[in-house]
Amino acid sequence: MTTDGTITLRSAARSHTGLVRKNNQDSGYAGPNFLLIADGMGGHAGGDVASAITVSRLADLDREPSGEDALEILRTSILEANDRICRGVAEQPELAGMGTTVTALLRAPGNRFALAHIGDSRGYVLRDGELQTVTHDHTFVQMLVDEGRITPDEAETHPQRSVVMKVLGDVGASPDLDLTLREAHVGDRWMLCSDGLTGFADVDDIARVLSEVSDPDECCRQLIDLALAGGGADNVTVVIGDVLEGTLDTVQGSSVGSVHLNPKYATIGMNTDVDEPTTETQPHYGNGDIPTDTVPLQTVSGSDKQEPTAEVVPPSQRTDSESSDRDAPAEEDDLDADDDEVEKRSYLGWIIAAIVIVAIAVGGFFAYNYVSNHYYLTNQDGKVTLYRGLDTTLGPIELSQLEDTTDIEVGTLNSFSQDRLRGSIQADSRDEADRIIENLRQEADKSGTVSGNVEDAASPSDPAPSPPSSQAIDPSDAITEESQ
Repeated sequence: MTTDGTITLRSAARSHTGLVRKNNQDSGYAGPNFLLIADGMGGHAGGDVASAITVSRLADLDREPSGEDALEILRTSILEANDRICRGVAEQPELAGMGTTVTALLRAPGNRFALAHIGDSRGYVLRDGELQTVTHDHTFVQMLVDEGRITPDEAETHPQRSVVMKVLGDVGASPDLDLTLREAHVGDRWMLCSDGLTGFADVDDIARVLSEVSDPDECCRQLIDLALAGGGADNVTVVIGDVLEGTLDTVQGSSVGSVHLNPKYATIGMNTDVDEPTTETQPHYGNGDIPTDTVPLQTVSGSDKQEPTAEVVPPSQRTDSESSDRDAPAEEDDLDADDDEVEKRSYLGWIIAAIVIVAIAVGGFFAYNYVSNHYYLTNQDGKVTLYRGLDTTLGPIELSQLEDTTDIEVGTLNSFSQDRLRGSIQADSRDEADRIIENLRQEADKSGTVSGNVEDAASPSDPAPSPPSSQAIDPSDAITEESQ
């Protein structure tokens, strides 16, 4: 239902480190005018720093809308957060490559919402009992789906489903944001979440909880429980906002995740005096991209730069003695030059062959090492079975071998875990595989139920700078007070 009156968001947010990860790289924010989710890039140093910087910068947008263009305000603020992330890398080079997804919802004039999105976190709206996706994943598998090369069901278990094509941060490209304006309907429920929820909970179960649980904070808790019951192998953050008519006596919103656990991270990159990397030493082409297939020719102009040249005597003016004296050495020089050229080519051939052999040997070593240390779990004859290697074949060659058959009956797991095991659950080490097995065993023992513990890790193990040791961390980061 649309309205001409004032609207506001009754909101809440929760975050959980998950059952496998050691630190929480997600950050989130929930306020009466603004919702935000930022999922730090898990495979890069400083993902928790990047998400904390982003939420810290954008939380200032949680205020009454003005007459300004809300989409432009949102776009500019996100670009400023991106600049701060890049300055943070200049301050601390060990954070190079850090990045984060961003999905943000800002209340705009005229009872509308400005929506910004980049990455694979998601935005949903529950309207009249129907859950609608309002963002588009910027992932490799989504690109394959868009091109018709795989189906959405195949994308759910694709080995490269975690490869993100667009993010905010130190990734060498200007952020390419999706920006839209959305109508605000009283009674709508908006949800922003990291892929720790959508990757481990069935969308029908998510829609059911969103429809049945009226309190936003309790709804966040139950959704996180769904993700934990599905394996909880990633950080999971949920932000919910209910569109209400009128206003709420809410002073400020709530932050969760890394920005709450590691407030010091939010100050990284605030020093504007730090020199950022420059590209002035590189030639520019068109829009700033440097072509990889061609390079500019280097030319020298001006008479003062020319090499001196010898006087050329026309053949008609040369004497026979000059001709014979010059021709003989020339022929000898040509023969010597040919011999030298043959010798150089021979050496060059041996060098190239040696480089190729070394490259093959090194590549084979790393490939063998990767396959030997990679594991996956699957359904084999109704049992949860562990394999070492890759879930694929190279022609007639199997790239995996049976490592262990557990006593866990697949039929005792919930439907979502069973669906994942029909494909394979990947693990980058035996320790991670053992943790996943233990989670599945607990799930089987509890017949698909899980406790409601929704808390962040109190002592995260971070690749980025550690927070001050004197800081007292409240482990109940996930349990944020609802904006009222």
